[in-house]
Amino acid sequence: MAPAPTTGEASRPAPADGKVWPRLGRPARAALRSAGTILRPARTALRPAGPPRPRRRIRLIDVLRVLGLARRAVPRPVVGPKAYPQWWQRLLALVVLILLVAGIGFALAALVGLLVVVAGFLLEQAIS
Repeated sequence: MAPAPTTGEASRPAPADGKVWPRLGRPARAALRSAGTILRPARTALRPAGPPRPRRRIRLIDVLRVLGLARRAVPRPVVGPKAYPQWWQRLLALVVLILLVAGIGFALAALVGLLVVVAGFLLEQAIS
């Protein structure tokens, strides 16, 4: 008599014809096929929609233009109601100007304070 399984499952009898391996191989092949069918929509979803864009060649003259070593076309001036800056552009420029002035002022104040501290230290060393 065979020992009882420890997992709580009932033991299966061996097939009468003794073909255990072909029976075990079939579900593995079916699982691979089902994984392929599951992944196929995911692969198609990852592809970009629409026709593929043609790859743009990077030419030497374009690189030189970006680096400022070659001439570029001068942009045409904007005319009409859009020629003036918008209100939010003016506000952004004001905020950046305030931050720039405050940052430069803070840096100058720190530099003067550092010079005063170093000069006082050197004066104390010279006196003693």
